[in-house]
Amino acid sequence: MDEFLGSGNGIVNYLLVLVLYASVFVVMRHANPGVELNFRRTYWILYFGWSVGVFIANFVLFKLNVMSFLPWLNNFFHTFIWIGLCLGFLYAGCYKKPFWEQFVLFAIFSLIVKAIEHDLLGTWEFENFFGIPGNRAYIVGWSLMDRLYPLVSLVGLKIVSRYASGVITP
Repeated sequence: MDEFLGSGNGIVNYLLVLVLYASVFVVMRHANPGVELNFRRTYWILYFGWSVGVFIANFVLFKLNVMSFLPWLNNFFHTFIWIGLCLGFLYAGCYKKPFWEQFVLFAIFSLIVKAIEHDLLGTWEFENFFGIPGNRAYIVGWSLMDRLYPLVSLVGLKIVSRYASGVITP
């Protein structure tokens, strides 16, 4: 069960993670009450691209020894719920804003989630970020990498829009 839930974790830990995601989502909804009708197709394209891609990437990066192992349920929650649903929702609400503002929003929300997942589940425990020592450097480093979500999404959507109709490309 340790590989699935993480050492010492139970269902209550994961329910608390879901409460965390829901709480952060409420803050996101404060600025953007919903996904615009014309952006919904784009939202679901982002959802599947990011959630599946990052789920696989997290495991590959673990195998390459540049990332800590995320227990399977944490990896699933983090990629399919947090990155897919929540960060996709954040992008749907801020993609028209200046890049600097998008970058700041994604970095801040990612830092909050990673730090609290670390506290609740004991994950994100690697001791360096590409040679920069310390667990906090690791958590902050990956949070700063997450700020690239808007830029990577923009490039990905431009590629997808060549093959699919109804895709919004900022």
